[in-house]
Amino acid sequence: MARDPSPAARQEARDRSDSDWAATQPPRGRREPSRRRKAAATDSATVDLVDWLSENPDAIERIQEVGNILAGPVIQELDKRFGGGKPREARRRLTKHFWCDLLIALADAVGKFSKALDRIPEYVTTVIMQSRETERRSPLLEALVGLAVRTAWEPIRSMVHTTGIEELQRTCRILAVLICPASEDHKAVQDGALLPLAKEGLLETSKERLEQVFPADWVHRLREGLGGA
Repeated sequence: MARDPSPAARQEARDRSDSDWAATQPPRGRREPSRRRKAAATDSATVDLVDWLSENPDAIERIQEVGNILAGPVIQELDKRFGGGKPREARRRLTKHFWCDLLIALADAVGKFSKALDRIPEYVTTVIMQSRETERRSPLLEALVGLAVRTAWEPIRSMVHTTGIEELQRTCRILAVLICPASEDHKAVQDGALLPLAKEGLLETSKERLEQVFPADWVHRLREGLGGA
């Protein structure tokens, strides 16, 4: 959609997002926002990121490069080791927020360990395992997670030198948002991708919608990151 020179598909997605938001109601009293309202807010942010990508074609290529790594060598290694006779079933288990967990943890690790890159796979594996436990998601074998991380990291590591740390972090974060099956339910994506991306790729409308559906501490960190704007 971001590659399409015509803005028609992007505008259609934005219109759909706006319509979904308008069809929901703010929560009453102390009730939490509905899942549908949260989804409409995160969809609004996703549309903003696609628009931003349409104006930054180099970023599209970097995202495609990382996506190809996950869909190619990483999946191939996991199929060989853990696919057994039913690789599609094994893959289906990984669609439940595993790939976005991996991307968010990589973006975080690149920033923290830029001077100690060899430690990143171990750190990323630990973060993913802890995140899934905290969010009570289906458990995955640590060996599977470790293999996926190591296989993804080697080619991604070379991008640190060619694109720089900040660009690689942005790439992983945007891809995490785009592939996450339900970012309104995935705290790691909310904190590790939407929050840092808000200051550069989201319109004010999307920021306001996110503020209405996410907790007060998230909103505080968002506005703090925007310099109190």
